[in-house]
Amino acid sequence: MDLKEYSGRGSIYLHLANNHRYLTASEDDYSPPPFPVAVPTFKELEAFQEYEFGASWKNYFFLTEEFTFLNHGAAGCALKASLNMAQEFERYMDSQPLRAKDRELLPLLAHVKRKMADFMCCDPVDIFLTENCTSGINTILKSLPFTTKDVILTLNIGYGAVGFAVDRVCEMTGATHRKIDINLPVTDPKQIIDTIRDALQKDVKFAIFDHIPTNAAFIMPVTKLVKLCKERDILVLIDGAHSLGQLDINVSSYGADFYVTNCHKWFCNTRGSAIAYVRKELQERIKPLVVSWGYNRGFMAEFGWSGTQYYSQYVSLLSTLNFWRTVGGDVIRSYCSHTVKQAARLCCEKWKVEPVCPEHMIGSLVIVRLPDALNDSNWKSEGEKRYMLADYLYFMHKIEVPIRQIGETLYVRISCHIYNQMSDFEKLSSAVLDICENRDSLVNYNSKFNQIPTA
Repeated sequence: MDLKEYSGRGSIYLHLANNHRYLTASEDDYSPPPFPVAVPTFKELEAFQEYEFGASWKNYFFLTEEFTFLNHGAAGCALKASLNMAQEFERYMDSQPLRAKDRELLPLLAHVKRKMADFMCCDPVDIFLTENCTSGINTILKSLPFTTKDVILTLNIGYGAVGFAVDRVCEMTGATHRKIDINLPVTDPKQIIDTIRDALQKDVKFAIFDHIPTNAAFIMPVTKLVKLCKERDILVLIDGAHSLGQLDINVSSYGADFYVTNCHKWFCNTRGSAIAYVRKELQERIKPLVVSWGYNRGFMAEFGWSGTQYYSQYVSLLSTLNFWRTVGGDVIRSYCSHTVKQAARLCCEKWKVEPVCPEHMIGSLVIVRLPDALNDSNWKSEGEKRYMLADYLYFMHKIEVPIRQIGETLYVRISCHIYNQMSDFEKLSSAVLDICENRDSLVNYNSKFNQIPTA
């Protein structure tokens, strides 16, 4: 592909017309567009035979030393180099705004899609860039013609905002939102499969399953769940908000109709970056929430441009991708998974509780049931809810960690990334035991608030 083609086309409209060529050209015929800013390569890390992850790796992030950060799963944490690259790209764009926007940006974004599709094992023509999984899921849901006869199936352990998106679509179309309970603990993936099999009745037209549910935090048997849906002619969307970075994902192998994943969570890219996959046969039906210059020019063009913005969060994916390829995805995932499993065992032992799931279902994120003293129904009925516990850990112990409530039971959700180490989780374990032994201090501390948020 002639590089002159990139800079010679002076409008978004013309580049959108060529989007298909940028994405479908073979590697032999494709030449990457020239990049206007340096893409970090992390060459300094190539000299290491092995890596000792832990607190020293905070140097690759902007994390403060003030807090013990055990909530990477909430919004991720961008690599310092990737955030710097994104900001440098924004400054470059403003050095000659029309050159960057009209002549250079779309070929750069197409290059990013080629690289990310390769990393995720799918075709670049089957994905679009979006701000986050919530945005991608809304796009898909609002494109489909649900009727009053249709049921959309979700699970109680899924992400709350996705449930609200389903509720809104049902309000608009008359469809029914049916939420199925997955009871904890889970002793085997078969327990999940059997529960969902029983729920897939004839009126179910669309199902949403998390690859790793934000609340329950275990790896779901998505390939088998997709197979169940396909046998019943049910469209299925996998919410992989927590998958990219935690798992070695192979999107094409799952067989799902739709798959969305965040790049700013476990993958550590700049915030506001996600990827949505749509099976080829369904692409004509899926339309962007924002109609722009790609209108009626096909899937790739319609999702190629949503209006004027920097798009720097997508460009910085090349930096983040270099980090993962240099250090090694398997190496990162192995450390995080091993450490969080060790942390879960520690907390279960110290708090005298049972695991929520088998260890083979744990990635880099896990929930642990809080001790009985913090799950006492009488105590909770006085108003001391999960927000109180999280606030107390935050203000009094400088620990950033979420408390989750599933049914009537409270859990702590702990994340592990390369900057965490076992001493972080030992601090959490001791802090929770301290709260159990001095519960009155928690109540007294929170009494200054006029109103305690409820779950």
